[in-house]
Amino acid sequence: MRFVLLLLIFSFGQVHAASQPLKIAVNIGPPWAFYDGEQGVVGIDVDILKHAFNELGYETEFHLLAYNRLIKDFRDGKYDVASPAAFTADHGYLSTYYLPFEDVAVSLKSRQLTIADIQDLKGKRVIAYQSARNVLGEEFADAVNGNSYLEEAEREVQLTLLKNGKTDVVVGEKRLLTYIMNKLYPNVALTIHPIFEVKPYGAILKQEFLRDRLNQQIKKMQATGEYQQIMEKWQ
Repeated sequence: MRFVLLLLIFSFGQVHAASQPLKIAVNIGPPWAFYDGEQGVVGIDVDILKHAFNELGYETEFHLLAYNRLIKDFRDGKYDVASPAAFTADHGYLSTYYLPFEDVAVSLKSRQLTIADIQDLKGKRVIAYQSARNVLGEEFADAVNGNSYLEEAEREVQLTLLKNGKTDVVVGEKRLLTYIMNKLYPNVALTIHPIFEVKPYGAILKQEFLRDRLNQQIKKMQATGEYQQIMEKWQ
């Protein structure tokens, strides 16, 4: 009887949790996550998490945040889920990887810059995303140390500065930078410099059991082709 009672209490807790929308923080950056005037918060990361959690019986509530704010607010317990998770938290559980991020350096093709490795960033004006020095490691941090280096949350600002010759290089996620550049300045050609290791990311969740269920659902989506359909939708 005691086992049955504990099982009922646990089950009730699960149902009760599912009755409340999951508060999910996602990092601003199309096509991964951004605001659409008609549809609200949309993007690859949003579609994957929404589909996975809806299949598990949860409603979702998405919030767009700059990355430093996303990290702080998750660690402060304000969100149930945060993505992408290039960080850890005392009360957080990392999911399986499902976001194929590829950080690159980009420059204007007209400049004909040679950037074959991270050390070639030395002496150049570089703009990157928030916390890039932590995410990309010591070699990157050393290469941009002493340069005219800036971490800027708004990718549109980064690329506008690049286009106007106010910086030499922008460092960020390949799909994100090319997506925004094509929207803002379709006639301006970029050179892509793949100088960083490709690192896939997942989400971080407040509850371990929910992380485990998300992992199972991601695997299911990949097996059925639903994951690939989402990725192709945002090509």
